[in-house]
Amino acid sequence: MERDMELIRQITLALLKGHLNGLPDVDGKLFSYHAKLMIDAGLAEGALMAPQRGIPSAATLWCLTWAGHDFADAIKSDTIWNTVKARVIKPAASWTFGILLDCLRSEITRTINPG
Repeated sequence: MERDMELIRQITLALLKGHLNGLPDVDGKLFSYHAKLMIDAGLAEGALMAPQRGIPSAATLWCLTWAGHDFADAIKSDTIWNTVKARVIKPAASWTFGILLDCLRSEITRTINPG
């Protein structure tokens, strides 16, 4: 299963409103896998049910961590998200989560301090 940053964004923004056991229109396994990634990355706190072939059978996310809130603040703007996504998250492009965060920070700074 591959990491889907659009889904991680969707989960992050939904988690701002309260705990999550899933999302409408998102397969439970897919949600659980991405919940695990978010917990592993230190973005959220939650619980994972016993894994089946490495993927949790269910997941609950309780809240965002400090880093998760920073990430949420960086991705709230559709304009900033879409700009950075077009630049960083491209098929066949090589990137890391750290690079994504750096680009989000740079784009936010550029927006705040144009010129």
